[in-house]
Amino acid sequence: MQDRQGFTLIELMIVIGIVGILSASAVPVYRTWQNRARGSEAAIMAKQILDAEIMYYLDNDEFYPHDNVIDIEHGYSSNHENVTAVSENLNIIIPTGHFLDYILSSYYDNGVYTFQLSISSLRSQFEIFKGVRYIAYKMDKDGNISPHTL
Repeated sequence: MQDRQGFTLIELMIVIGIVGILSASAVPVYRTWQNRARGSEAAIMAKQILDAEIMYYLDNDEFYPHDNVIDIEHGYSSNHENVTAVSENLNIIIPTGHFLDYILSSYYDNGVYTFQLSISSLRSQFEIFKGVRYIAYKMDKDGNISPHTL
């Protein structure tokens, strides 16, 4: 009998088939994991921003930004001045280069001074929030926070 080294063509085809099946079943699980991670990050950032807004209001008797809107798209360098302004005024760090967009606004709603926060992800849905693409909160000057739909 001859001493051979290596694999036969049939053995290679079977291994490639098994690897293909495993990778095809892993991709949806990976996407679900990514969406859950982004949703968790959005929830954590919303809590941090709302807490920072409460502290800012207690110090300054107004919300940040002052009767204005700040839009931060993924924290990219084009919005670097917005990220820096939020970090300096609210004493929090907005993660840069992530897949989340932030909109912070303060305005008068029927004579009530209100802060609104919206966090969205255009690339994915937040699995932990039943598949929605954004979360939003409204807060009044008394610190009452309520979920808000846009």
